[in-house]
Amino acid sequence: MSTVGGTNSTTGAGSSSGSQGTSTTSSDALGKDDFLKLLVAQMQNQDPMNPMDDTQSIAEMAQFSSLEQMTNIATSMDTLSQTMTYYSQQSAILEGAALIGKWVSGIDTDGKTEIDGTVEAVKWIDGDPQLQVRKTDGTLVDLEVGLITQVQNQQPADDTTTGTSTTDTSATDTSGTDSSTSDNP
Repeated sequence: MSTVGGTNSTTGAGSSSGSQGTSTTSSDALGKDDFLKLLVAQMQNQDPMNPMDDTQSIAEMAQFSSLEQMTNIATSMDTLSQTMTYYSQQSAILEGAALIGKWVSGIDTDGKTEIDGTVEAVKWIDGDPQLQVRKTDGTLVDLEVGLITQVQNQQPADDTTTGTSTTDTSATDTSGTDSSTSDNP
């Protein structure tokens, strides 16, 4: 019956195989380097009269390969997640910046209050872009980009707010002559 020596044997195997300078993190989980060191130590310390079965050796190598691939995939997924978060934030800021100077209408976070005015700035609050909107009364309010209901290049013309009214009528009579009138008080 073959047995594998204790930690001294494993440390000695790691040192004699030329893997000096390899550092392991102080973690409770074994990494791929630790797994490889254990495999090498097991192979060096096996009983020559009763060597390890080929199928067992192949199975352990497959486990090592799987461990390495899963570690690489986890690292790649973490990097991808960070990159996607960065691009999403940049896209949201650019979307808000494109609205500066535009007239927007939207609903406040309470779901009832309508906000409309000219976008003056974009702020980043709690991971979401917020537009600073100057209302017609001169106050600044924040509006979430996702709650915008309408965007226009300029403030809509509203004759009741300017205090002027114009009447322009155009007509043609049956003979085709223009009989337009314009009334401008």
